[in-house]
Amino acid sequence: MRKQAIKISETETALFVSTFRAKTGYKRILLNELQRLVRDTRRDPDCLFCDLYRLSVDPDVFSVHAVWSTHQNWLSTGGWKNHPAGLGLLEQCLSQPIAIIEMAEVPEAA
Repeated sequence: MRKQAIKISETETALFVSTFRAKTGYKRILLNELQRLVRDTRRDPDCLFCDLYRLSVDPDVFSVHAVWSTHQNWLSTGGWKNHPAGLGLLEQCLSQPIAIIEMAEVPEAA
């Protein structure tokens, strides 16, 4: 079966799910940095909501779910790398690069 990409509308709300995996011994620092990043992201008027989660089966993995007013507004921020709050210690805490995926809503059947 072939994967088919869904065209993301530039004007619809956009959900981004970002995954962060802590290096051994860095879980507490990563959590603090992510809490700071989420607090600051929530202040952006184009961010509709931003929440932090921890993977229940692996406490070293965190996920940030952020909904933006449009796809373009997220892109204009430059994502996490260009975040106005800065990444601070975040990059030093990661065992692998941040994984970011954009989710598309499944339309209801008529």
